[in-house]
Amino acid sequence: MQPQHASDFQRCVLSGDWDGALAVLPRLTSNEEIIKHSRFLILQQKYLEALEAQDCAAALAVLRTEMAPMRINEHQLHHLAGLLLCPAGGDATSRSSWLGGGAGCRGELLVALQAQLPPALLTPDGRLEQLVEQALLAQVSRSQYHNSLDAHLSLFTDYQAGVDSLPSQCVAVLEQHSNEVWHIAFSHDGEQLASASKDRTVLLWRVCPSTGRATIRHRLSGHNGPVLYVAWSPRDDLLLSCCDDGRIRLWDTATGTLKHTYSHHRDTVTSAAWLPDGQRFLSAGPDKLLVMSDINGREISRWKRQLAVQDMALSGDGSLLVLGCSSDRLLQIIRMSDQAEGVLQEMSPLTSVVLSADGRYLLTNLQCHTVHLWDLGSNLASSPGGLAAALDSGEPDPLTSLPPAPAMEYTANGGRQGRFVLRSGFGGSDGRSAN
Repeated sequence: MQPQHASDFQRCVLSGDWDGALAVLPRLTSNEEIIKHSRFLILQQKYLEALEAQDCAAALAVLRTEMAPMRINEHQLHHLAGLLLCPAGGDATSRSSWLGGGAGCRGELLVALQAQLPPALLTPDGRLEQLVEQALLAQVSRSQYHNSLDAHLSLFTDYQAGVDSLPSQCVAVLEQHSNEVWHIAFSHDGEQLASASKDRTVLLWRVCPSTGRATIRHRLSGHNGPVLYVAWSPRDDLLLSCCDDGRIRLWDTATGTLKHTYSHHRDTVTSAAWLPDGQRFLSAGPDKLLVMSDINGREISRWKRQLAVQDMALSGDGSLLVLGCSSDRLLQIIRMSDQAEGVLQEMSPLTSVVLSADGRYLLTNLQCHTVHLWDLGSNLASSPGGLAAALDSGEPDPLTSLPPAPAMEYTANGGRQGRFVLRSGFGGSDGRSAN
């Protein structure tokens, strides 16, 4: 059982009684640093909820009279001040999502406060369940060949998975294109496949989850040149095709109809990447332009780059963009929140790049039939608030401390360039297995 004042503190936090929580806080610990940082977290939540309620006067008062005089977490204070620009329209839920906090996040605040205070004082809810889950996950992490979403885990026996759990047999050969296939992409649900070909078409296939067999749903024609790249929207309802004729085409995947044709580039378009909202996407190519467009056919922004782009990859939350510049053997890493950049040097011209969903791992495919796995670190793709907190704690900007070399290297064909272009991707049950 925890002390009564600890229970009072939990009640105040979860009910939004910020004055009560601040009053009880000194009874939980005598450590001034812990009190100071816990006070900052509580006031930050008070500020965010005032913004969520569109009470800008109250929010500004918290920021100016309660948080700023503490003189800590300056980067985070600047980030919070910028949130005063939160759109006034929309419902409370959408504003809370834009802010990254609100009344619905009080439980997360309590967890953060529990991490600051002595564990014996505030026992986290569901602690026993967490310990059991950690034990089961530890079993999975020790299994080299784990590749199942519905593995049967037990505390009574150790989990084991053999090499037979990995895909190792060809289940279908698709031969409906009349020329070379230059790119393929599975939908996010894994039940559809798009193939782009030198024959100027894109084929949409329906894939049977149990057998892997594929049947054609739609043939997307009308391209004026070979199709180099395809990209599914986050909801799989739209598909982009990038063509050698310098145009991008947007297709409705349910009907196979063309919705828009984009002519924003002056040369071949080699890659495209969807933003998480499914309403906007980025495109790039050898014309050194990076263009943001929307699904209504409009160009939103464009940036002139110094180098031609062979391929690009965007993290699942849209926070991190990687541009692969083939002839210069460079990887340009861009943090979307502030447009800050870092660079990785490769050993050979690039053919393609791909990021893991969480933005931590990067696969680069080289013309010399070599694949490199880069570990970019857990802080690189963190949220603006998380980054500000890391900088305030004295950690270096992750973009200034990128790894000097890849974590792993895989070679094919003896590392010699062959007839076919090597592409790889992330797969497996956790989305972190290199394929």
